Amino acid sequence: MVDLAFRFYATPAVIAFVMALSVIPTPAAFAQGGMVEKLIGKTAEPVSPDLAFSVKARRVDATRIALDYSVRPGYYLYRERMVIALKDAPGVRIARINFPPTVTKEDKTFGRSEVFKASFIVTVQLEGNTKAAAMVMTNYQGCYEALGVCYPPESKAITIPPHS
Repeated sequence: MVDLAFRFYATPAVIAFVMALSVIPTPAAFAQGGMVEKLIGKTAEPVSPDLAFSVKARRVDATRIALDYSVRPGYYLYRERMVIALKDAPGVRIARINFPPTVTKEDKTFGRSEVFKASFIVTVQLEGNTKAAAMVMTNYQGCYEALGVCYPPESKAITIPPHS
């Protein structure tokens, strides 16, 4: 009799039901984000450009500055669309710009492109009156990988204090 009861409850339908229950995400899994998108097959909407990408500048020493670019996971910046220049910096010029390695991406919008898929630092070597304050202008453009949405080019001006 016990054997019959076990067979009744262990039918393939019951086993499938129990297995389905085991893959239902917990509230903690939902809190981590992305679960709804995974369950229904949709991708989250892109964030604003200022949340996807940011840049800060700092002096490394009297002749070098560093630009710290922050790239949100799932986003990327195009190397070819990056411009770094000085503004209102008489007597100072850029001698060299050192970019870190990029990743080659086959892009739907721009074709084969070199991109930065993670945060990175660009070092700028200065010449001339390098101890003076300077304003660095940077232009960049990036995309949200999941939807292939590209943002319009961004332009930022950052003041670098004089070297002491």
